[in-house]
Amino acid sequence: MDTLTGAILVFVVSAVFVVFAGVGLARFGDELAEKTGWGTLWVGTLLVSIATSLPELTVSISAVWLEDSPGLALGNVFGADMINVFVLGVAALAFGVRNLFENQGRDTQILILLGIGMVVLAVVMGALGDVKLGPTSLGGLLLIAAYVAGMRAVYKSGRTEMHAADIPSPKGSARNAWIGFGISVAVVIVAGRFLAASADSIAEMSGISASFIGVLLVSIVTTLPEASVTVAATLRKSYGIVIGNVYGSNAFNVSIVFFADLFHDRGPLLASMASAHFVAAASALLLMSMGYLILRSCQTQAAVWGRRLTPAIPLVYIGALYFVFTLGQR
Repeated sequence: MDTLTGAILVFVVSAVFVVFAGVGLARFGDELAEKTGWGTLWVGTLLVSIATSLPELTVSISAVWLEDSPGLALGNVFGADMINVFVLGVAALAFGVRNLFENQGRDTQILILLGIGMVVLAVVMGALGDVKLGPTSLGGLLLIAAYVAGMRAVYKSGRTEMHAADIPSPKGSARNAWIGFGISVAVVIVAGRFLAASADSIAEMSGISASFIGVLLVSIVTTLPEASVTVAATLRKSYGIVIGNVYGSNAFNVSIVFFADLFHDRGPLLASMASAHFVAAASALLLMSMGYLILRSCQTQAAVWGRRLTPAIPLVYIGALYFVFTLGQR
């Protein structure tokens, strides 16, 4: 990519492929989840959220492995968490706060707190500089361990709250869904490679920091599958999938640090966090915490004031983008 125009063209084309493949991942992931007989929140939390987060995973690994751009990878991780909650906030404003957040159980609370806790852990390890441990890092290992333990807690809590009659049963063969899912994965892997390369070239030739490119452009592209699932599930009134997809994706996004570390041979990825990344991570933390307070406002009268935070979510997101851009230009 010798010119800025060429890099932008490659970015747009690869972004289109990532989006269509991501939508395919969401569709086939939802179909697979239905045929396995898992609960609604668990479907959104595990299968759909991981499926729609594969673009983030692929782009982040490509950024550190093939482009040597940890700033792009970290910007993508925290930027994706920010925009996921932004989309959730907009959906709540459009379709009703109580519709989305009411009637959510303890498993939802655990899931949201898991996502918040993982961001806090990433920020702490980034501030301490992290420590390399074999092919990965201490921070990466702690994050993946927290993710696995958290997912187990969410699943157990959801099953405990279900009555035996409410637990769905498997429905038919999933062969075609697995084929479609596999093809979508392959497209994401190939397109993600070009998306990361073109984004890094745009950052280099335009003078805009890779951190901001990751927080804004790349994160928007890689989270479009999550956004499409959020809107589609809201229209279907599958509110468990909406919350599970957003916060499940956010938790998985932070765990990407573990996988990216395996391909980053210049030390722990979190040790590369710059000021812009800390602002993006803090903003993601604030937005996710606002979502938790809004959830609590729909469950207890004492916290009803939290519902007023919903209109502030888009404003916080836009303000955070401005600060990340400002820091990235220094």
